[in-house]
Amino acid sequence: MDKKRSVDVIIVGGGHAGIEAALASSRIGCSTLMVTMSADTIGLMPCNPSIGGPAKGQIVSEIDALGGEMGRAADETMIQMKVLNRSKGPAVQCLRSQNDKHDYSRYMQDKIIKDPNIEVFSEEVDDLIIHQGRCVGVRTQSGIEWFAGSVVVTTGTFLKGVMHIGLESTEGGRVGEKSATSLSETFYNHFKVGRLKTGTPPRLDSGSIDYDQLIIQPGDPEWLRFSFRTPYNNRYREQVPCYLTETNEQTHKVILSNLDRSPMYTDAIKGKGPRYCPSIEDKIVRFKHNPSHHIFIEPEGRNTQWVYPQGLNTSLPKDVQLAVLKSMKGLEQVSVLRYGYAVEYDFILPSQLSLTLQTQSIKGLYLAGQINGTSGYEEAAGQGLIAGANAALSVKGKTPLIVRRETSYLGTLIDDLITKPISEPYRMLTSRSEYRLLLRQDNATQRLSQLGHQSGLVSAAQMALVDDHHKQIHQYCLKWKKTSVSEDVVKKHKLEHKTKINIMLKRPDIHISDLIDTHSLDWQEKVSIKTAEIDIKYEGYIEKQRQDIKRLQEFESVKIPTDLDYTRLKGLRKESREKLASNRPASIYEAKRLSGVNPADIMILITYLEKSGIRI
Repeated sequence: MDKKRSVDVIIVGGGHAGIEAALASSRIGCSTLMVTMSADTIGLMPCNPSIGGPAKGQIVSEIDALGGEMGRAADETMIQMKVLNRSKGPAVQCLRSQNDKHDYSRYMQDKIIKDPNIEVFSEEVDDLIIHQGRCVGVRTQSGIEWFAGSVVVTTGTFLKGVMHIGLESTEGGRVGEKSATSLSETFYNHFKVGRLKTGTPPRLDSGSIDYDQLIIQPGDPEWLRFSFRTPYNNRYREQVPCYLTETNEQTHKVILSNLDRSPMYTDAIKGKGPRYCPSIEDKIVRFKHNPSHHIFIEPEGRNTQWVYPQGLNTSLPKDVQLAVLKSMKGLEQVSVLRYGYAVEYDFILPSQLSLTLQTQSIKGLYLAGQINGTSGYEEAAGQGLIAGANAALSVKGKTPLIVRRETSYLGTLIDDLITKPISEPYRMLTSRSEYRLLLRQDNATQRLSQLGHQSGLVSAAQMALVDDHHKQIHQYCLKWKKTSVSEDVVKKHKLEHKTKINIMLKRPDIHISDLIDTHSLDWQEKVSIKTAEIDIKYEGYIEKQRQDIKRLQEFESVKIPTDLDYTRLKGLRKESREKLASNRPASIYEAKRLSGVNPADIMILITYLEKSGIRI
């Protein structure tokens, strides 16, 4: 093989970030090389084979609205689908799928391998080729040099990865795979690097579990989808159930009496683990007042004996893991197919990135996924899409793709990464977005697809499909503002007179199915009606959030008096008051970027400046 080759864009890594990066680059029309240790592990789901969940489901729909593939893959390989938080408001409702991990990986490998613009090369990357402050290529282990206009690095947990089970440790970024040590050294020379930890539960033999003692967790009975491109199908009628068990007093006793053998509590692991997805030993220590914790038994596929105890991430010794499992109802005779372990790895402090996910110090170099300090498939895939698109747009000399905080969870994620200190794996939560009523899962195409189309990620045919959907939503909203409820509805709800449908919908106890017949509608109409109903019901709140965003944008350049007494601003959180007082930002824009100052505090500051007549 020629020792020097060139393409438009190089993607390092074949995980969820690498896949979306490569596909985005290809859609924009760039020749793309994916360099990965093994083509067989492209699209692997090493942790729980599920997609979505709180805030993550919204990210998947945003990836899809921008032309990405994760939502389509989840729809095509799902073995169970359900809506979470149904009893709560639409801002936090979200979709979650349980997937066949082998089908998912095959689906993604097929997409990558059959893409005419993508070439896959299976070898470890040893070094980046940097010339005059710009990354111009990579050098692989065998000495082959690949040159490109842009390089996207998506190495996951492989940078100096070390796996821990009890007090034993081995090098590797994932079970059965070695770590990327040489590439870590390259990053040490150019960036501030930190150390993080993640973990995975043991895998169990389904045949050794007594399911009669567990509580069944079925999927939802109706058809659901992540992707606007997924056509209606009947696979939702063939869902595989999950099950629920829980820890108990004996479980906790076993864990607490063996902390001296845990790498987390003996300082064998130096990296910080995720606060919002803790190991079982961390849960028991931190929440001693809880008598039990839910453990969900979830299948890894439709035709496999391997199951996954969600909620049981651990790096305890093997004998302790087995004792923990056997202490729980239904698992008394359980057989372990693979024990849980923790992975410690290097990451790049993401404050060194720009909004495009290009590094500030080295042009042409983009980073995406866990290398940026995040956790989760969805966060990685979203970053991959943004980084891959911008790498390709840069090569083409086109306008970069910037997603803003007020338009998406992806924008919130990126904004948080580059402005806030990351000391633990970052996980997206609905509470992280102050605009979550605007950033719902059902309206992702309305927010982002036009932007994706302008960037070359969403085709004309796909955009036409989206436009038809948006028109239908708009037509329903207009119709309901002009149409009164029927006489039957007037009698049922004891109304004094006929009322317009949109007025009735604003009542919290009323749904559109109470006012019109929705049973005869086709699936596309039902999807459109759902969004139209939310837009009408929460119209006032939605408009208020839009006005807040407008005010924030208008005030970004406004100067803040250098002698402003922040103690006079009622409602400011203590942390924000201290940060503002000590840093003395010169403008609202600078104040927004201070770690510890949240958007609600910025709105208080803006209101104070308005009332004080300070608007320059």
